[in-house]
Amino acid sequence: MSEPAPIVDVAPNGAPSERFLRWRRPLPWALFAVVVLVVLILAATAWIGTRALLAKASLEKAQTLIGELESSAVEDPTSASELAERISRETSSARRMTSDLIWRGGEVVPLLGVNLTVVRELAATVDDVAQNAIEPLADVAAELDPSALKPVDGRIDLAPLAGAAGSAARADDTVMEARERVLALSAEGTLGAVEDARAQLAGLLDDAASLTSLARTLTELAPPMLGSDGPRNYVLMFQNNAEARALGGNPAVLVLVKVVDGTISLERQASSLDFPRGGEPPLALDPAIFTVYPESFPRYVMDITTRPDFPTAAVLAKAYWEQEFGDVIDGVMSFDPVALGYLLDATGPVPLATGDQLTGDNAVRVLLSDVYAQYEDPLMQDAFFASAASSIFEALTEGQFAPGGAIDALSRGVDEHRLLLWSANADEQALIAATPLSGILPSTNDEETVVGVYYMDQSSSKIDYYLDTAVSVTSDQCVAATPTFVVSALLSSRLTQEQADVLPAYVVSGWWGRDRFATDVYLVGPVGSTFIDTDTPESVIATGSDQGRPVVRMSVLLHTGEEASVSARFQGAAGEYGPLTAYGTPMVNETLVSLESEGC
Repeated sequence: MSEPAPIVDVAPNGAPSERFLRWRRPLPWALFAVVVLVVLILAATAWIGTRALLAKASLEKAQTLIGELESSAVEDPTSASELAERISRETSSARRMTSDLIWRGGEVVPLLGVNLTVVRELAATVDDVAQNAIEPLADVAAELDPSALKPVDGRIDLAPLAGAAGSAARADDTVMEARERVLALSAEGTLGAVEDARAQLAGLLDDAASLTSLARTLTELAPPMLGSDGPRNYVLMFQNNAEARALGGNPAVLVLVKVVDGTISLERQASSLDFPRGGEPPLALDPAIFTVYPESFPRYVMDITTRPDFPTAAVLAKAYWEQEFGDVIDGVMSFDPVALGYLLDATGPVPLATGDQLTGDNAVRVLLSDVYAQYEDPLMQDAFFASAASSIFEALTEGQFAPGGAIDALSRGVDEHRLLLWSANADEQALIAATPLSGILPSTNDEETVVGVYYMDQSSSKIDYYLDTAVSVTSDQCVAATPTFVVSALLSSRLTQEQADVLPAYVVSGWWGRDRFATDVYLVGPVGSTFIDTDTPESVIATGSDQGRPVVRMSVLLHTGEEASVSARFQGAAGEYGPLTAYGTPMVNETLVSLESEGC
């Protein structure tokens, strides 16, 4: 069989045929290449889009699980580890969805690429936190059940706390690194949704950093401070907010607490009457602070909380106690009746030797008002306070409280600066100083721009039980190179003259009787600012500086039922300013705070 003749696509005249010419034309080939490229781009886009949706779904599911984890950590700690593993699976899935070769290739595409890069970085950061922070802390929560921290026969088992220190430290390091990574990640040129996601994650990591830092500090501090390496002596100051001082109130009751390997015992109680008055202070302070604070305040134990700096009060309390009783003091803690009320919500009613009952609802009224009506003799008042302190201490050391409720109560006390702590050990104090427990004003404006409004009763009275306060702060820090801060304080007497006329003598003013009451107000500007002026110059007693901040001391004299305000303007230096906030005296009645930052 002969071979078929080859097909030659030529015209009769020998020229290439029209069909051959059409085949050889470059346009169809180019069109085919474009079609293929478009198909590939569409396929890659669909791939990336699908994986982006899957990653989004995984992260949203992880966010829901995190909410469940927050609840279970207190309500059912044993489920925390399983929830953390589920969170990690979801974040790992989101990380895989946003890091394959096609996704990484898309990152070089103009406009689209920067969005893909930021999303990949955010997903990786979330996964790192889930794997190296959430999982270890969940394991700790499962092992460190709050009920395990309840004292049994007056002793706290310190082993779980000590065992959690390593995991807490690793988790804190992870969150801090993640926080810095997100802050350094530029979202410039990204879609609004991507930029919002970055900002949201940065905010969440800020919150997480506060929690992991606190967990790290707690697990590092608690065992040694509870006597794991030897006995410790602490002075517990009970501040009376009815007679306001900058840090809360007159520390009228002081208690010596001894701790040995987790066993807590109440060793001695004292009142301000047990210490010398008006003589040389037991400890010399920097004379520069007396340009604005009265020179007499270190000479009276009831005034040691005048300066808004808890370490100052603590070292004075330590010195007074050691001078009077000889015990070597390792630290000082401060509490007030309002915070005690929070704690009594967790313990339930505590019976007193007098037949009274203290509850979360009546603690403030009983301790700051009723006691003065019931006992006119200050010695009897002190005996009542001592009895109350002993009964409450017994309830706490015997574990008569709900762990979750106690944690909430203590957290609230810390947030409101009603629970303060200081250690004579320099390393421990360095850890405390970075927490809200420290009672220390921030030394920079980087994290937050803090102003202060503090009060000090000057009537020798217990009249602040009837005082309402409000604070207003305005700032143009977001629009001005050198911002202006206006800090105002409003004081309102809720006391009628009829009420004042029947108050016990110990409550009304020791200087002006029943119709007038004096209060010093300390207005404190941001770090590095200067005092400009005030609308109430007649109220100014002194101006000066303290710890890099301007301080204006003003006097307010209120008649019953009256209100009065004072204010000061401060000029800030050029520089970066964190969010505006106000610190102040934790009063009996909640202080209303208004903050306004133009353009923020």
